[in-house]
Amino acid sequence: MCTYRWVAGFCITVLPSIHSSEILFFNSAIPVVVGIRYCLDVIFLLNIISRFYIGYESNGVVIIDSKPVQRKYLRTWFIMDLLAVLPFETLRYASPELHFMHINRCLRVLRLFDIISSFGKEPDTNKIHVAVLNSFSIVVLSVQVSACAWYNQVCIAAHGGHPRECPKEENWLQLLPEFSTNLTGVTDLELYATSLYWSAITLCSVGYGDIHAMKIPEVMVASLVMVLGLFAFIGVIATGMSSIISNLDARRGRFCHRMESICLYMKQMGLPEEVQTWVHKYYYYLWTHRKGSVIAGLLDDLPFALHSEISSACYKPLMKKTTLFHNTEDGFKRALSLKFNTYTYSPGQILAKPGEINQNAYYIEHGVVQVHLNILFNEIARTAQKRLHNVKHPIREAFALGVASNPQNVVFQKDLSVNLLPRDQKIFTLFMEYLANQSHNSVWMTTIRPDGIFAQKWEVFMFWCITISIFIETWVLFFTNNLDTKGFYNEGWGVFYLTISSLVDVFAIIDIFVNLRTEVFTKDGYQADIMGIFGNYRKSWNLYYDVLAVVPLDFFSFTTSGEAHWRVLGYVRWNRLIWIRKVCLFFDKKENDMDKNLFELRTAKCLFLLIFSVHCCSGVMYLTGCKDFRCDEESWAWNTGLKASHSNLYHYMISVYWTTTSMTTIGYGDIVPSTMKERLTAVFVCFIGLFVFNYIISQVYATLASQNAARVTFQNLLSAMTNFMESHDLSVSLQTRVTEYMSLLWSKYKGQAYPGGQFLMHDLPIELQQIVLMKERGRFLSKIPYFEQAGQAFIRDLASTSVMYFFPRGEIIQYSETITRELFCIRRGTCQILSDDLSEIVGLYGEGMYFGEAGFLFGKQATMTVRAKTHCEILVIDFDKIKSVLERYPVIESQITELQSTPEYYDTLLRSVEEIMKSEEQDDDTLKKKDASLTYQGRRYAKKSKCYIEDFGNFPIYAGAEEETVEEKLLKLSKTKRIPPTTRYFFFRSCPSVYIMGAILPSNPLYIRWECFRFVLAITVSINSSLLFAFLHYKKELWILSYILGLFCWIDMYIRLHVAFYKDNLKVDTLETAKHYVKTSFLIDLISCFPWEVIGWMVVSPFDENGFYSNSEALHLYAYLRAPHLLQLYRIPLAFSFWQSGIATEKTIVTFAKFFLYCVLFLHFSTCIVFAIVCPPADLFGDTTNYLLPMVKHNCSSQSWVYHMDYTFNVVYETATFTELYCISLYFATATLSGVGYGDIHPYLTSMKITMVFIMVSGALYCGYVAGTFAAMLANADATRAAFTEKKESIQLFLKSQNITGHLYHNTVNFYAFKWIRTKGIDQDTLFEYLPSSLLGDISTIIYSDLIAKAFGLDIKRKQRRNSVAQHLSPLERTLSGKLDGPFFHKILRKESVDQLETDGGFIRLLARQIRPCLYRANDLICKRNDFGSEMYFIEKGEVEVLSQDELTVIIKLNAGQYFGEGSLLFAEPRATTIRAATNCDLYVLSKKSLDETVKYYPDICKQIKKAAETKREHFYGLHHLYMSYLFRPSDIKLYRTCMAEEENKAKFKDFPFHVRIKTSITQFLISFLLNVIRIHNTTINPESTVRVVYQYTSCLLIIILFWAITYMPSVFNLDRGIFLLTMIIEYIQMIEIILKFHICFYDESGSYISDYRSVSLSYMTRKVGYIYDVICSFPYAFTILHLMNQVSPATFLPIIVYVRTFHLLRILTVLVFMHKEEQSIITNLLAIRIIKYLVHAILFVHCTAVLFLLFALHGGFNSWVVNTEVFYLPDIYTYSVYWTLATYTTTGYGDIRAVTYRELLFSVLIMILSKMQVSYNMGLLSSTQTNKQSLQVAYEEKLQAVQNYMMDENIPSALQNRVIRFYNYRWTRTKGIDSEELFKDTPHCMKVEIFSSGEQCILFGIHAEMRSLLGEYINRRGDSGRGMLLILIGKVKLCSWRTGKEAIEYLTTGAALGVDLLLKSKLCRYTAIADNYVDIFFLSKEHFEEVGSYYPDVMNKLLKRASNVINMY
Repeated sequence: MCTYRWVAGFCITVLPSIHSSEILFFNSAIPVVVGIRYCLDVIFLLNIISRFYIGYESNGVVIIDSKPVQRKYLRTWFIMDLLAVLPFETLRYASPELHFMHINRCLRVLRLFDIISSFGKEPDTNKIHVAVLNSFSIVVLSVQVSACAWYNQVCIAAHGGHPRECPKEENWLQLLPEFSTNLTGVTDLELYATSLYWSAITLCSVGYGDIHAMKIPEVMVASLVMVLGLFAFIGVIATGMSSIISNLDARRGRFCHRMESICLYMKQMGLPEEVQTWVHKYYYYLWTHRKGSVIAGLLDDLPFALHSEISSACYKPLMKKTTLFHNTEDGFKRALSLKFNTYTYSPGQILAKPGEINQNAYYIEHGVVQVHLNILFNEIARTAQKRLHNVKHPIREAFALGVASNPQNVVFQKDLSVNLLPRDQKIFTLFMEYLANQSHNSVWMTTIRPDGIFAQKWEVFMFWCITISIFIETWVLFFTNNLDTKGFYNEGWGVFYLTISSLVDVFAIIDIFVNLRTEVFTKDGYQADIMGIFGNYRKSWNLYYDVLAVVPLDFFSFTTSGEAHWRVLGYVRWNRLIWIRKVCLFFDKKENDMDKNLFELRTAKCLFLLIFSVHCCSGVMYLTGCKDFRCDEESWAWNTGLKASHSNLYHYMISVYWTTTSMTTIGYGDIVPSTMKERLTAVFVCFIGLFVFNYIISQVYATLASQNAARVTFQNLLSAMTNFMESHDLSVSLQTRVTEYMSLLWSKYKGQAYPGGQFLMHDLPIELQQIVLMKERGRFLSKIPYFEQAGQAFIRDLASTSVMYFFPRGEIIQYSETITRELFCIRRGTCQILSDDLSEIVGLYGEGMYFGEAGFLFGKQATMTVRAKTHCEILVIDFDKIKSVLERYPVIESQITELQSTPEYYDTLLRSVEEIMKSEEQDDDTLKKKDASLTYQGRRYAKKSKCYIEDFGNFPIYAGAEEETVEEKLLKLSKTKRIPPTTRYFFFRSCPSVYIMGAILPSNPLYIRWECFRFVLAITVSINSSLLFAFLHYKKELWILSYILGLFCWIDMYIRLHVAFYKDNLKVDTLETAKHYVKTSFLIDLISCFPWEVIGWMVVSPFDENGFYSNSEALHLYAYLRAPHLLQLYRIPLAFSFWQSGIATEKTIVTFAKFFLYCVLFLHFSTCIVFAIVCPPADLFGDTTNYLLPMVKHNCSSQSWVYHMDYTFNVVYETATFTELYCISLYFATATLSGVGYGDIHPYLTSMKITMVFIMVSGALYCGYVAGTFAAMLANADATRAAFTEKKESIQLFLKSQNITGHLYHNTVNFYAFKWIRTKGIDQDTLFEYLPSSLLGDISTIIYSDLIAKAFGLDIKRKQRRNSVAQHLSPLERTLSGKLDGPFFHKILRKESVDQLETDGGFIRLLARQIRPCLYRANDLICKRNDFGSEMYFIEKGEVEVLSQDELTVIIKLNAGQYFGEGSLLFAEPRATTIRAATNCDLYVLSKKSLDETVKYYPDICKQIKKAAETKREHFYGLHHLYMSYLFRPSDIKLYRTCMAEEENKAKFKDFPFHVRIKTSITQFLISFLLNVIRIHNTTINPESTVRVVYQYTSCLLIIILFWAITYMPSVFNLDRGIFLLTMIIEYIQMIEIILKFHICFYDESGSYISDYRSVSLSYMTRKVGYIYDVICSFPYAFTILHLMNQVSPATFLPIIVYVRTFHLLRILTVLVFMHKEEQSIITNLLAIRIIKYLVHAILFVHCTAVLFLLFALHGGFNSWVVNTEVFYLPDIYTYSVYWTLATYTTTGYGDIRAVTYRELLFSVLIMILSKMQVSYNMGLLSSTQTNKQSLQVAYEEKLQAVQNYMMDENIPSALQNRVIRFYNYRWTRTKGIDSEELFKDTPHCMKVEIFSSGEQCILFGIHAEMRSLLGEYINRRGDSGRGMLLILIGKVKLCSWRTGKEAIEYLTTGAALGVDLLLKSKLCRYTAIADNYVDIFFLSKEHFEEVGSYYPDVMNKLLKRASNVINMY
């Protein structure tokens, strides 16, 4: 803690040090600043000294030894810190020109951000504080550096006695009158403030334009500052804020989504309201007090000793009160405390009932439990009444029920005492008398429930009261308290103000008393005690704040009189602003309410924050210019035109307008600050706006990300399923079935659960879970004949084991001949019984019926195929699961056992099924052939069952049902007569008929087409109406179009009267549909379709002397009356909501389309508004012949922006057309909405300013909403990748911490990179776990039936999905590869058994469901010789190698279609050989456990397999040695033959003549040389090598430079020889690069690493962006014009070369492709890649835009934007183009350079839109990347916070809490919070063994757990239960004989083992073990040791013999 505080203090001092150093850019002779600098130097020196003693972390290991710490610091930060503190400024005494040497202090900024980064990595630090510190540092540094750079453009700072020098030339100082006239009188502080002002408004992208660049150097500095602002403020601060807020909100989002899913589920299942209330209250309590964390299992990851200490401290009071545990040993109590589980119960919930079998003991920790005697309920029950322990009213609280908090609210029946025993009747009478007596005193003691209606309404009422008061008080103070304000208080407004204020004060006082009577929700429930409420109110400080806010300080105002009295009154009432805290608490409380709509609440909060910020900032801005007098003459207000004669409201509106332009970064520049005070205030307002809007964006991002996270995760799973099925060539019908089922599952569970998994409400207390399940399933289960006589206790336990499945219409629930122990009970829906071949429907099952008895009771094959006719809810009871339940009920168990042992029942069942399945007519094709093999017979359609079937003879697979027609659906659902079939629904099959009697289904394809047409119609109507009232009211063509479109609208209203709707079920009665339409959207449709211009006809006749609709002013009025037609746009969000409702819909594309349309409409309507607001309809009865704009017949308001177009854009009013006006209006609207605000067009009229305020705010909010939505989409899309990346990084950290490097390290990392390429982070083992058994069986059977048939020797043929060649192995190859000599079922089963399986489709289905896919990289070991194995592998893709005994020689290769490991599968024998993947392999795995699960339903086959296994095991060990002796070692023989051949060749060579030997030697040398050349030529480059990374990134940089140079030189008509030479060099480098690309390895689509030269070069040659493309891009086109060199002049020839080389620009595509590939790679730093990608895109965008903008200047000449710059040198014009582009891109928009022509206007509009889109997208991209990068740490911090809250609630001693927090901090540093067992869960077995047998110590591998202990922590205590052996990996352990650990008897270090004897015998620990420093320990339990030993009995026997001596020692 001391170290932490020292580092924090040092961090705070670094920033002023840097700040003071940079101030010296202005004046280095300020003594105070110099003194502060040297004081900070001393502090920094102390920090340097301290760093020699502060430990560090290396690969997760904390190093605290002094020598390593000192060496580490000397190698890293010491030199930098030393340079940052050395007084280099002393050199100026020797050389005065070195006055800038103090700049070395700025190096401390590196240390600053290093410290901030280290803070962020600690899990127990407040991330908000860290983010604030980081943002503050960035802001201060950016502003300061930018101000210094800007100042140095005009002045040289004073230094060493030299005064300040500011040359008089054209610069930015000349723009300020106070500086340009008398610069010598300007102080350094004023210059500093002015530079800070420009720096801040530029960094914030406001850019008023009052100060801007005047020369090229200033332009370059301004461009750099704009880029700095974009990346520092937007790229770092905004994205960092978004990620922090999103991560903080992630837990709430998950919990809120889960609550919504639970509420939806309970509503769909029809649970009683009482049960729903209990569940809701429990989760509300869980969130309020635990933030959704469940206590059970929360501390399981703590070490045993520390966990037991926490548990002992928690339950110590309980142990003392329980007499059962008195005088027991401490070790026993510690072990027992770990077994306690904490549960929370809601009021009214039943814990136990009489007659129930319950083995739990309940101990009440909080609350009161009531025991009901035989008084009220005729049973004994203990009910958790309330969590509140009210000692004053025990009887009242004990008898209060459920939601009733007071006895008077409980309704008792008068006849409750009837038939009671005398004793019970007396008790009941006394209780009623007690209630009667208590009622007299209940008025004063009455409390208010916070969830009551009164409390909620009062809270909302007070919110509005104090909000109004806050706004009024601030407005009065800011805008009425100056000397010139007269008449406000004596004209009635003062009385109104005092009346409102007094009423609010009264309500606030009443609110205090209400709070003193409002119950408080605590962990014990609602606290109703008055003194307890007062204590809580006081401790929360709310009482003091509320009282202080209403203290009547108004009395002080009576000390003065007159105007001064009112001024003082405004000041003294500022204590009301304390209510701002109350507003914040209101929003926080509502956000934590799970019943509220989070998006609506946060929208309201953001609006309040925005409005209040604008309001307050407006007041502050106003006070800077109008504090003492009504607008000072030098203030901004005076310059704007504000006078004393203007009203206060007018002043307020102008201030709000200026503040809004500043906060939204628009900054027109029509209002600018004039004094230093105003400029600093403007800077403050700009920063407030920056953070407010960033906060709003962050809130939108966090809310949408949390809302859509579960949906995106579910969609990713569905997408992975689809990709898997497509890769295995599964039919479209099967894919459709999966999609439909998953869609149904999403509608039921919202991705929070699935059938067969955890129950949706699994974290409810057991009793409450049982209540929920009983209410949902109890009554239904009790009606099943097998359980009718069972009691409620059995039904309750049975309901807990049952599973609810949901099936869509047409889905198969059960196939005949399948084997399952499940009983299917139909809770809702109707099912069809199909014939075995699925061709006929032979019966129906309805609600309450059941099937599957054959499998459930007897374990036999299913007797029938059942399909869902409608959507069905099927309750499934698994017999294997209820076995444990039956054991507790022996009577029921005996009855079922008797039933199972009676064969007559099964025979009767079969006979009844046969009767059902008999058909009156049977065709020969549908006869079932029991003896036929399962041969694929194609796809067919069954007319009777209306379904498609993939036929395999006896094994049909359902392939989808035919969709019912509209007529069929209506015939089944309609209650009215059907219309004749001759009547059509629509004209020509697409339009509605004149008269429709029947209902239209919403799913009707024709109706869907009509809705799409209506969607387009709504957009067309809205655009047409807006054009009419804004521009084109005189166009009769548009009026005709309007009436035609209106006709379609009325037709749509008629159609919607007949559209069916869902309300519990589909309603098709036309009367009901009409009523539903009238109640819902009829009114808005009527308003939006009604021709409102008919009202205008009453005022002005549409007829005049020129005819109908010839009066343009009347038409303008009619156009305004048609404005309600814009309401038709409500159809657009409804349409997009419908398109995004389906879980299978690709939401991203729809979202992008939605926002694109919204942007277009928003821009269009804003364009119309900005023109229409200043050009309203003229006087209808005046002179309408003289128009300002005669071409469009408009008269505009004087002094409006339209009146300034003539000199702004050279508009000629007499000839201005609609296109020109719309273009200028669009330019104005776009500049406003995008936040650019050049200022060339700005509002002049007050009404226009007010309108623009709303447009500016709307634009900023909409842009924020779009950016937040994009960020949320990208974050959810990248969530899977982020989780996988974090896991990979954790694995890398673990490997490094264990010193595992080299081949094993890279092999492990590459495996996960390969796995990402193949699976994209989706676990293949659990991919289809959501599917029901029937659907999963169909998928598995189609995929795996070939493999099963081949391996097991079954005669099954399927259609082949791919061409494969069978591989035949010789007997020797089979022996060497450890394979059996043929299909193994033929070897171990009798022929009749094999024949049975060949005709049994159920066996194939059952076995296929057990097979799982797995992946292996090339050269990965699949299994190792002599390792234990129980799996069999099938090769789907790739090749595997069978290795020799020495693993050096490949004996044989097995290809796709082969299998291996069958011996281990059948006989559980060790692996016979080592098998390695030769290429990347897709394998399928079948384990022995899965095979046993399958064959157990075939008793005869199971016996034969067991018998063969026993025979094999008996002979295995005897034959093993004999078998090994006959095996030869091919590698030894090969080596021997090679050596002998070499010796023979050497002997022959010596006998040759000398010249022959010389010739031979030369020949051999040349051959060797050529071979080496070929080898070097064929050498390939690893894509992950540093050389490749540096080369390709350098190449990208060179390509970008080339792109810039080639486009720059022709643009400026300047052929710079240096640039030209550089481009030529780059071109030659690119030619060399083509050669290198032939040698760069790559990963193909399957993840295979391609490294051989032939394949690499061939791939490069055939790629789209490969060799041919590179040749085209790199071809030396300049050589093609060399013949012109002598024909033209050099001045002409060189530009020709430049233009010819434009083909090289295509090379930029390779950069974009490379960036995309790098972004997709899992091994790259995603955040860094995306930052680089953003930089590349931004550079290219800015450059290309600048070049295009330059072309406008070239073509326009003086009639273009360049006229504003007065620069005519083309390179300088290019610089100004870049400057304008950056000002637009960053939305700074100074306005010094602006568009002039219409082409430039449209180009500016396009650039503004594209810039905003690119910045928003990239901001979202970076935000999402940072959010996902921190997701693992956030989850860990959430858990740590839950642990801390739990310990505080349980009053755990602070010392113990600190120990726990220290442990979690160390655990995060060490392993990122992930256990190694979980970390390597999906790692291949052999690789995992190799990892855990490598490193510093050989780790025992099996099933293990890893522990970590800190310095001084107990590892175990003497007397604790021994659990296993501890192996010390890192650190030192002290052994003590006493439990307290005082005396050390021994020290154990790395490699030592502790508790070896505990592996062999369960006993207590003999010693206390304490960590002497940071210790890592691997733990091996006795159970896991015995499990591993069971696989190796020989080894286990040896170990037991060795261990006998060890046990004797102890």
